[in-house]
Amino acid sequence: MSAEQASEFYKELVINCLDKAVTLESTDVVIYTYPDIKHPYIKALGERYPVTLKLQVGTDLGERMHHAIQQSLQHYERCVLIGTDCPVLAPPYIDKAFKALDQHDMVLGPAKDGGYVLIGATKIEPGLFENVKWGTNTVLQQSLNNNAAAAYKTHLLNTLWDIDTPEDYIKYQSLPTID
Repeated sequence: MSAEQASEFYKELVINCLDKAVTLESTDVVIYTYPDIKHPYIKALGERYPVTLKLQVGTDLGERMHHAIQQSLQHYERCVLIGTDCPVLAPPYIDKAFKALDQHDMVLGPAKDGGYVLIGATKIEPGLFENVKWGTNTVLQQSLNNNAAAAYKTHLLNTLWDIDTPEDYIKYQSLPTID
Protein backbone atom coordinates (compact mmCIF):
# COMPACT_ATOMS: atom_id res chain seq x y z
CA MET A 1 0.00 0.00 0.00
CA SER A 2 1.38 3.40 -0.89
CA ALA A 3 1.51 6.22 1.65
CA GLU A 4 -1.42 7.89 -0.12
CA GLN A 5 -3.46 4.66 -0.09
CA ALA A 6 -2.66 4.14 3.61
CA SER A 7 -3.77 7.69 4.37
CA GLU A 8 -7.07 7.21 2.51
CA PHE A 9 -7.64 3.90 4.28
CA TYR A 10 -6.97 5.52 7.65
CA LYS A 11 -9.50 8.26 6.83
CA GLU A 12 -12.04 5.57 5.95
CA LEU A 13 -11.50 3.90 9.33
CA VAL A 14 -11.85 7.23 11.16
CA ILE A 15 -15.14 8.01 9.40
CA ASN A 16 -16.42 4.49 10.14
CA CYS A 17 -15.55 4.91 13.81
CA LEU A 18 -17.07 8.38 14.14
CA ASP A 19 -20.26 7.42 12.30
CA LYS A 20 -20.80 4.79 15.00
CA ALA A 21 -19.58 6.78 18.02
CA VAL A 22 -21.84 9.79 17.46
CA THR A 23 -24.94 7.54 17.53
CA LEU A 24 -24.37 6.72 21.21
CA GLU A 25 -27.02 8.33 23.38
CA SER A 26 -25.97 10.66 26.21
CA THR A 27 -22.33 10.39 25.18
CA ASP A 28 -19.94 13.20 24.33
CA VAL A 29 -17.38 12.25 21.70
CA VAL A 30 -13.85 13.64 21.87
CA ILE A 31 -11.23 13.07 19.20
CA TYR A 32 -7.71 12.91 20.61
CA THR A 33 -5.26 13.48 17.79
CA TYR A 34 -1.54 13.97 17.21
CA PRO A 35 0.53 15.99 16.32
CA ASP A 36 -2.02 18.84 16.20
CA ILE A 37 -5.72 19.60 16.04
CA LYS A 38 -5.33 22.24 13.33
CA HIS A 39 -4.68 19.83 10.45
CA PRO A 40 -7.29 20.50 7.73
CA TYR A 41 -8.63 16.93 7.88
CA ILE A 42 -9.01 17.03 11.68
CA LYS A 43 -10.64 20.46 11.53
CA ALA A 44 -13.07 19.13 8.90
CA LEU A 45 -14.02 16.26 11.21
CA GLY A 46 -14.71 18.80 13.95
CA GLU A 47 -17.04 20.65 11.61
CA ARG A 48 -18.77 17.52 10.25
CA TYR A 49 -19.39 15.77 13.57
CA PRO A 50 -20.60 16.91 17.01
CA VAL A 51 -17.21 16.29 18.63
CA THR A 52 -14.56 18.06 20.65
CA LEU A 53 -10.99 18.04 19.36
CA LYS A 54 -8.12 17.59 21.79
CA LEU A 55 -4.40 17.02 21.44
CA GLN A 56 -2.88 13.71 22.49
CA VAL A 57 -0.21 14.19 25.15
CA GLY A 58 2.54 11.67 25.87
CA THR A 59 5.51 9.95 24.32
CA ASP A 60 3.95 6.51 23.88
CA LEU A 61 0.51 4.96 23.61
CA GLY A 62 0.27 4.31 27.35
CA GLU A 63 1.03 7.90 28.29
CA ARG A 64 -1.42 9.14 25.66
CA MET A 65 -4.22 6.88 26.89
CA HIS A 66 -3.52 7.76 30.51
CA HIS A 67 -3.69 11.46 29.71
CA ALA A 68 -6.91 11.12 27.68
CA ILE A 69 -8.61 9.12 30.43
CA GLN A 70 -7.35 11.47 33.13
CA GLN A 71 -8.61 14.50 31.19
CA SER A 72 -12.01 12.90 30.58
CA LEU A 73 -12.46 11.86 34.19
CA GLN A 74 -12.06 15.49 35.25
CA HIS A 75 -15.43 16.10 33.57
CA TYR A 76 -17.19 12.72 33.57
CA GLU A 77 -17.69 9.83 36.00
CA ARG A 78 -16.55 7.33 33.39
CA CYS A 79 -14.98 7.32 29.96
CA VAL A 80 -14.32 4.85 27.17
CA LEU A 81 -11.50 5.17 24.65
CA ILE A 82 -11.84 3.41 21.32
CA GLY A 83 -9.37 3.08 18.52
CA THR A 84 -10.19 3.57 14.87
CA ASP A 85 -8.66 0.29 13.68
CA CYS A 86 -11.49 -2.03 14.76
CA PRO A 87 -14.13 -1.83 12.02
CA VAL A 88 -16.45 -4.32 13.77
CA LEU A 89 -16.63 -2.32 16.99
CA ALA A 90 -20.30 -1.29 17.14
CA PRO A 91 -22.36 1.00 19.40
CA PRO A 92 -23.88 -1.90 21.43
CA TYR A 93 -20.34 -3.07 22.29
CA ILE A 94 -19.43 0.43 23.47
CA ASP A 95 -22.68 0.60 25.46
CA LYS A 96 -21.70 -2.66 27.20
CA ALA A 97 -18.40 -1.04 28.15
CA PHE A 98 -20.15 1.94 29.74
CA LYS A 99 -22.56 -0.37 31.59
CA ALA A 100 -19.68 -2.51 32.87
CA LEU A 101 -18.22 0.62 34.45
CA ASP A 102 -21.27 0.78 36.73
CA GLN A 103 -19.70 -2.07 38.72
CA HIS A 104 -16.03 -2.08 37.65
CA ASP A 105 -13.08 0.30 37.78
CA MET A 106 -11.96 -0.60 34.28
CA VAL A 107 -13.24 -2.40 31.20
CA LEU A 108 -11.15 -3.77 28.35
CA GLY A 109 -12.23 -4.96 24.94
CA PRO A 110 -9.65 -7.60 24.00
CA ALA A 111 -8.28 -7.85 20.47
CA LYS A 112 -7.48 -11.21 18.88
CA ASP A 113 -3.85 -10.12 18.51
CA GLY A 114 -3.29 -9.81 22.29
CA GLY A 115 -3.99 -6.10 22.62
CA TYR A 116 -7.30 -4.34 23.11
CA VAL A 117 -9.69 -2.33 20.97
CA LEU A 118 -11.33 -0.43 23.83
CA ILE A 119 -10.47 0.71 27.33
CA GLY A 120 -12.82 2.35 29.78
CA ALA A 121 -12.32 3.56 33.33
CA THR A 122 -13.87 5.28 36.31
CA LYS A 123 -10.48 6.10 37.83
CA ILE A 124 -6.92 6.08 36.55
CA GLU A 125 -3.34 6.10 37.75
CA PRO A 126 -0.09 6.17 35.73
CA GLY A 127 1.16 2.77 36.92
CA LEU A 128 -1.55 1.03 34.93
CA PHE A 129 0.32 1.79 31.71
CA GLU A 130 3.88 1.12 32.86
CA ASN A 131 5.91 -1.89 31.74
CA VAL A 132 3.57 -2.58 28.81
CA LYS A 133 5.23 -3.45 25.51
CA TRP A 134 2.84 -1.61 23.19
CA GLY A 135 2.20 -3.22 19.83
CA THR A 136 2.93 -6.75 21.03
CA ASN A 137 0.72 -9.77 21.70
CA THR A 138 1.22 -9.35 25.46
CA VAL A 139 -0.42 -5.92 25.86
CA LEU A 140 -3.70 -7.23 27.27
CA GLN A 141 -2.03 -9.59 29.75
CA GLN A 142 0.44 -6.94 30.91
CA SER A 143 -2.44 -4.51 31.39
CA LEU A 144 -4.43 -7.08 33.35
CA ASN A 145 -1.37 -7.70 35.55
CA ASN A 146 -1.05 -3.95 36.20
CA ASN A 147 -4.75 -3.71 37.01
CA ALA A 148 -4.51 -6.61 39.46
CA ALA A 149 -1.48 -5.04 41.16
CA ALA A 150 -3.46 -1.80 41.57
CA ALA A 151 -6.50 -3.75 42.85
CA TYR A 152 -8.67 -2.52 39.97
CA LYS A 153 -11.87 -4.45 39.42
CA THR A 154 -11.64 -5.15 35.67
CA HIS A 155 -14.26 -6.45 33.25
CA LEU A 156 -13.41 -8.06 29.89
CA LEU A 157 -15.76 -7.75 26.94
CA ASN A 158 -15.89 -10.19 24.03
CA THR A 159 -12.77 -10.43 21.89
CA LEU A 160 -12.81 -8.57 18.55
CA TRP A 161 -10.28 -8.24 15.74
CA ASP A 162 -8.56 -5.08 14.58
CA ILE A 163 -6.47 -4.16 11.58
CA ASP A 164 -2.72 -4.48 12.06
CA THR A 165 -1.54 -6.71 9.22
CA PRO A 166 -2.11 -7.20 5.47
CA GLU A 167 -4.24 -10.25 6.37
CA ASP A 168 -6.42 -8.06 8.59
CA TYR A 169 -6.83 -5.61 5.71
CA ILE A 170 -7.96 -8.42 3.41
CA LYS A 171 -10.47 -9.51 6.06
CA TYR A 172 -11.70 -5.91 6.27
CA GLN A 173 -12.20 -5.75 2.51
CA SER A 174 -14.49 -8.80 2.70
CA LEU A 175 -16.83 -7.19 5.24
CA PRO A 176 -20.32 -6.51 3.91
CA THR A 177 -21.01 -2.89 3.13
CA ILE A 178 -24.10 -1.09 4.35
CA ASP A 179 -25.66 1.39 1.95
